[in-house]
Amino acid sequence: MSKKVFISILVLCTFIVFLTLKLKDLYQPPRDRLQLSTQYMEQVGAQESAYGIYIQNLRIGQFKRIIIPAKNGYKILEEGRMNIKFLEEKSELAMNLFGDVDEQFRVRTFLFQIKSGKDLIDIKGEVQNGEAIVSMLARGQSNVYHLPMKESPILVSAIIPYLVKKGFSQDGKKALSIPIFDPSTLTSYDATIDLLGWEKVKVADEDVRAFHVKTIFKGLEIHAWVDEGGSVVKELSPLGLTIQREKGGKQETGFFDARLFSSIETYGRIEDPRHTRFLKTRIDAKEALKKVIGRYYSLQGDLLEISATNPATFNLDPARYLSPSAFINSDDSEIASAVRSIVKDRQRPKDKAEAIQGWVYKNVKKVPTFSLPTAKDVLAKKVGDCNEHAVLFAALARAAGIPCVIVSGMVYASDGFYYHAWNLVHVDGAWVAIDSSFGQFPADATHIVLAVGDISDGIEIMQFLRNIRIQVVEAR
Repeated sequence: MSKKVFISILVLCTFIVFLTLKLKDLYQPPRDRLQLSTQYMEQVGAQESAYGIYIQNLRIGQFKRIIIPAKNGYKILEEGRMNIKFLEEKSELAMNLFGDVDEQFRVRTFLFQIKSGKDLIDIKGEVQNGEAIVSMLARGQSNVYHLPMKESPILVSAIIPYLVKKGFSQDGKKALSIPIFDPSTLTSYDATIDLLGWEKVKVADEDVRAFHVKTIFKGLEIHAWVDEGGSVVKELSPLGLTIQREKGGKQETGFFDARLFSSIETYGRIEDPRHTRFLKTRIDAKEALKKVIGRYYSLQGDLLEISATNPATFNLDPARYLSPSAFINSDDSEIASAVRSIVKDRQRPKDKAEAIQGWVYKNVKKVPTFSLPTAKDVLAKKVGDCNEHAVLFAALARAAGIPCVIVSGMVYASDGFYYHAWNLVHVDGAWVAIDSSFGQFPADATHIVLAVGDISDGIEIMQFLRNIRIQVVEAR
C-alpha cells in the first residue's frame, strides 16, 4: 500500500481542458486585427488543424480539430489521443467532442466521449431555457442531470474561436469575462481573458508572429498564441504541458509517467506516514498557494503545523453536503441498497461513517484508473484509485444522511508528497477527515487540504503542483 501512488482525475480533466483549447486555420485577416465572419467561413468551408501534445519535450499524443460552418452556427469536431503510463501499466486516453454551437459559439448540444482501454464514457446534453440537460452513460450505468445556467455558455474549446470572431487587438482592452461550460466535469464558470498583444513565439524551430492570449479559469492560467490566420499555434499550461501546431506526417509518440503530474518536490522523509499524528513542514511556494493553505490552517510564515490538536478549519454548512451531484450519486437506488446493508442497525453517524469507510477500503480494489469516476460506476466495478474511493464514500455517506465532502490536496506516500483525494464527514458536531484509500478514520496528519467540495472543486490546485517544494521539518 505504501508504494501506491494515486492518479488524479483532476489531472485527467485538466488534460481534457488543455486538449480542447486547440484551434485551427480559418482565414487570412488583416495583420493587426483578427476578425472572422460567418460569411467568410461559409465560403471557405470546413477547416482542420493538427497539433502535437508534449511534456518535457516528449511527444505523448496528438490532437485534431475541425470546424464546419452550418446553418445558424458551426459544428465543432475534436479528436485527441494521449499516451500515459503508471508504473508498468500503459494506457491510451482517447477524447472526442462533437459540439453544435450558434453563430456566437454558444453551445446548443454536445457529445463528449472519453475512452481508456475497455472503458467508454459518453456525456451528452443540450442547453436550453437556462439549464443544461445532461446524460452520462458509463459501463451500463446511466444518469441524467439538470444543471442551471445563468446565461448561454461557451464550450471550453470554443474560447479562441469566439474571440477571433469577436475581434481582438492590442489596444489596451480590459480583461474579458466569458461564461464557460466544461462537459468533462459538468461544471460552468466564468473564464477571464487577457489580450496581451502581438509577439514572436517559437513553434518547433520556427519563429511565428502571434497574438498572446491568457485565459484563467478555476485558478488555472493557460497561455495561447494565435497567428495571423486566426489559429492557435502554441499553448502552455502551468503543469508543463505544451501543445503546438504540426505540419503533418507520422511522428513518434512516447508514454508519459503520470506520477510526475501528481508528485510534489519533497525534502526529508517521514518514516511512518500512516501513523503520523504531528507534522511540521516548510512550504516553499508562491503567495497564491500560501493563501489557499491559509483558508484551512494557521500558516506561520512558511511553516505549517498539523496535529490532532491543530487540525484544519472548515467553515462549511453541513446541510449543503447531503444532496447528490453529477459524480456523487447518493440518490441512486443501488447506492441506497448498499448503504443499508453496510450500516445495518447502527444509529450514530460516527458509527455509520466508520462502517462505510471500512467497507469501501476492503471492497474497492486499489488500481490506478484513467477515467471519470461516478459513485454508481465505482460501486458496480469496485476498482479505482483515491478518486474512486472518495466519490463512492461520499455517495454512501450522504445516502446514510451524513454530510460529506471530497477533499483535494497533498499526502505523504512512501517517498514524498503527492496529489491525493479523501473525504470529510460531519459527525458529533465537527468535520473529520477520513481516508478510504488508506483505511483511516481519522486520517493521519500528512494530509494537507487545498480544496473541498466535489471533484471539480479541486482543479484550481493543479496550477501549484509543479511549483511547490515541501520540506519535512518534524514528524511524529
